[in-house]
Parts: sequence; C-alpha cells; structure tokens
Amino acid sequence: MRGFAVALVLVVVGVAVAAASGGRVALQAAGLLVAGVGSVVGVSSAFYVIGRSEDRERERRERER
Repeated sequence: MRGFAVALVLVVVGVAVAAASGGRVALQAAGLLVAGVGSVVGVSSAFYVIGRSEDRERERRERER
C-alpha cells in the first residue's frame, strides 16, 4: 500500500507544479516528469502486489501437497 500512496503523492504534486507553473515551460516539464514517475511507481506497485499474491498462492498449493 505504501507504493500506491507514494505514487498518488507524486502524481498530485506533479500535476500541481505543472498547473501552477504560470506558463513556464521548465516548471511544466518538471511537473509532468514528477507525475510520470508517480504513474510508473503506481503501475510497478500493482505488478508487485499481483506477483506477491501469486507467489503466496503457489507456496500454499505446494504445502497442501
């Protein structure tokens, strides 16, 4: 869950920076970069959670044998 929280914070901060940039291209780019990193962190966290649950399921099946 921590990964999702970090991702959400990065996206929100990035969008806020881009929105408050006042038309300055460098700030818009920095905000979009931070939001993009947040999106990557969110997707990576989702894949991690799914992979861990599959590992636990596999271990459970092996113990039942």
